[in-house]
Amino acid sequence: MICSISILLFSTALFVFYLQTLCEKVLRREFNRAYFQDVVNSIEMEFPRLRQALSTGAPISYSEIQLALKCDYSMLTYLVKNGDSRQPGFSWQERLLMGYFRLLLLILPARYAFHFREKQAVMKLTVILRHFANLVGERVFSHEAHSVVANQQA
Repeated sequence: MICSISILLFSTALFVFYLQTLCEKVLRREFNRAYFQDVVNSIEMEFPRLRQALSTGAPISYSEIQLALKCDYSMLTYLVKNGDSRQPGFSWQERLLMGYFRLLLLILPARYAFHFREKQAVMKLTVILRHFANLVGERVFSHEAHSVVANQQA
């Protein structure tokens, strides 16, 4: 019985480690430029302000953090999914990051309750949102560039 439980715990730990490593690899993707800044400025996202407040040590309530992260996540996933008609839906990397984001957001209340690296978890969530904002900006930029080329050829 103890052997079965230890094997289950070890397997679960390895799976979570593998999932986290794969997500970190996806997040390391380089973009041509910082598209996220244009997206943040155009639709006034909250995650850069959260990131800045956490790095300066400004006090922020957990409810503000959770609401801001959920709203930004909903907006960005909608834009990623519906922003480009040539690429409907999500890729496997985007689905993986969405699941990872939801998992981190689900664990966040426990981290805050036990004061276990909650700032690090929020920073990781903002990195994922930044990646999604870069995806939205890249798709908008490529769509605009495609439209300009099509208009010049006509």
